[in-house]
Amino acid sequence: MNGGIARGERTKTHNVRFYNLTPRSIQSIACNKLWHKLAISRSDGSIEIWDTQHASYLEKVIPKSPGNSVEGMVWAGERLFSVGLTGELVEWDLLLLKPRRKQFATGNAIWCVDVNATGTDLAIGTEEGYINIFDIDNDQMQYKNLFDKQEGRVLCCKFDRSGEFLVTGSVSAIRIWDVKSGHALHKMTVSRDKRKDVIVWSLQVLSDFTIIAGDSRGQVSVWDGKMAAHLESHQVLKADVLTVAVNEEENMLMCSGIEPIIRIYAKTKIKREEIEYHCWVKFLQRSVHDNDVKALACEGDRIFSGGMDGYLGISSASKRSSTISKYGPFLKNPCVAVSTKNRLLLLRYTNYFEIWRLGSTDGRPQLVALADDKKGNETKHKSNGPERGLLALNAAPEKLLEFKSKKEEPIVCATISPDGQWLCYSTQKNIRLFRFVSAVTGKNDTQLVRIRGLPEQFKAATHVTFSSDSKRLFLVHPDTRQIHVFSIVNNGSTDLDFIETIETAKHIRDVISLFAVSECGTYIVAAGADRTIAVWSIYQGKHFRHHLNMPRYSAITTAIAIHAKEARLVAAFSDGKIIEYDLEEMCFTCSESEYFVENAETHCVTNILLDTRNTNNIILHNDAYLYVLEKVAATNGDLGHHDEHDDDALVLPKKKSGKKLKRIISDSKVSSLRLKFKKSYEHLISLCWLSSDELVAVGVNPITLIEQLPDVFKQKKFGTA
Repeated sequence: MNGGIARGERTKTHNVRFYNLTPRSIQSIACNKLWHKLAISRSDGSIEIWDTQHASYLEKVIPKSPGNSVEGMVWAGERLFSVGLTGELVEWDLLLLKPRRKQFATGNAIWCVDVNATGTDLAIGTEEGYINIFDIDNDQMQYKNLFDKQEGRVLCCKFDRSGEFLVTGSVSAIRIWDVKSGHALHKMTVSRDKRKDVIVWSLQVLSDFTIIAGDSRGQVSVWDGKMAAHLESHQVLKADVLTVAVNEEENMLMCSGIEPIIRIYAKTKIKREEIEYHCWVKFLQRSVHDNDVKALACEGDRIFSGGMDGYLGISSASKRSSTISKYGPFLKNPCVAVSTKNRLLLLRYTNYFEIWRLGSTDGRPQLVALADDKKGNETKHKSNGPERGLLALNAAPEKLLEFKSKKEEPIVCATISPDGQWLCYSTQKNIRLFRFVSAVTGKNDTQLVRIRGLPEQFKAATHVTFSSDSKRLFLVHPDTRQIHVFSIVNNGSTDLDFIETIETAKHIRDVISLFAVSECGTYIVAAGADRTIAVWSIYQGKHFRHHLNMPRYSAITTAIAIHAKEARLVAAFSDGKIIEYDLEEMCFTCSESEYFVENAETHCVTNILLDTRNTNNIILHNDAYLYVLEKVAATNGDLGHHDEHDDDALVLPKKKSGKKLKRIISDSKVSSLRLKFKKSYEHLISLCWLSSDELVAVGVNPITLIEQLPDVFKQKKFGTA
């Protein structure tokens, strides 16, 4: 436990290090460059949708379904398709986060999928060597054609720019097909390696019909698709090349595989005597991952990569930048909940959750080595910053409960009430409410009683939140996006009463990604994936009604929080902007777009806490940093003005078009922010208040993730194995 002093106020931080997640490897990546979306499929069958317009943000998660596997994905406009070993082609509903259409293909398991440039035809390659063509034009998905059966499985496929030809890769061969007739026009044999068949794992087809293939020899071969002739080969890796990608200009080639290095080749013009020709020359290499790399995608100068270690890596394809960003295989927040009264901590995993009782301290410092103590005292006297040190625990953290969902369904959300008496969790199909009686310290007598006979409105949810007094429960329905409000009644028998339903469809037209209830219970705030932030308030002390929609911003909202003592909302956005908005006066009281930490351009703020002891303090964190910002008076009134012609203009909903929410432009009321404190972490997942002077910081040690991975590709270094 850490202790610190800030302006005479000590804040203790519980550093939780027992949140041990299992790494889920990345199977495939599909990049939508028009809408700045990235789809990632994981080994458990789940699909993640990331917003990549600014700093990458996990926007939506499609949970795994029983027996589902995703081996390949592709975008067709705003539509997302996936294929897997079940032999089904699936189109996903990105609003309801469930399958929209399914269709079985000829040939059992499906290994690859691609869409032509016009988005009208979709091709899939199967285990038994069949290639199926589907018509997806005009928002449909109909079987269209079946190609001649080939020998062996079809592992990769790509349309050419015209859509008239399809190139496929399999064992020891690359074939070019005529899409209309379904016949193979050319078969290009890949030479055997030490009497072993060579597997073509990945393909790319350029606009001039140049074919680039990565194979099991560790080579990238280049072919002329018009003449079906081999042009050049490069030994890029010491083991299998599992994935290749090209940039939009088609002058950069990226490849990676079992050897976890991303090699970048540049297309170069070479002149010899009077002959000019192009060839691929080694340009750069990036070391992003610790294990096999299975998928690559490119958008602009950014290279998206993923593989066995489960990390989403983002690196640069140019020499101007060497920045590498990594996003761990973590669950979408909130995955941590705290009971402030009983000092309980809930940790959510994929299909189960744990309840822990946190340790306590009386403020005694932890004993350290004498040399370290002297160094610490010297540093303390020299520094004008807050005093920090380790505190000894009176009682160690204790695990009270581990609860698995029925049939191991993925848990979408889970929470514990502030008084520690109620537990609620939801999967995609079911929701459960329990009465929780925690064990006395040292005794194993934890009790969990399921509540039955609940109202019919108590259905599966995407967000579950208790009020601060534990008397109300709020659910967000996944299909209708309605907010259901329940009252917890204790009149001799435990019961749950339905109060009201709040309609959100008019105000938020996409998935509700963030949800918060004020400590006083007066305000409800919901942020959607469509960049909207909607607020509801108590009307006449009885029911909630729509209060306002925040001015829409161009970047997606990544974190929200409401002041406990003031009707003010603080929000953070993926481009680094942070704002504070007065919900009563309907005006901005603080606005700042400055980057306060080194990685703000790559990692967005994932959580916001507000200090009840000092309302000028705003505590934020992302994956790598915790930092405290302080509101300060602005030096001029520019922050309150609004330019009608600004591209990033904040626009109101249509029903209020022509009107602007009033802005306070007085220097005394519009504030900016300054950096007050910063602390680095390794994978800081969550930060919660346990009391007015205690914080709980939940982190994941990257070493625990690496230890669960299979052995990495072995190679000699400096003459030793």
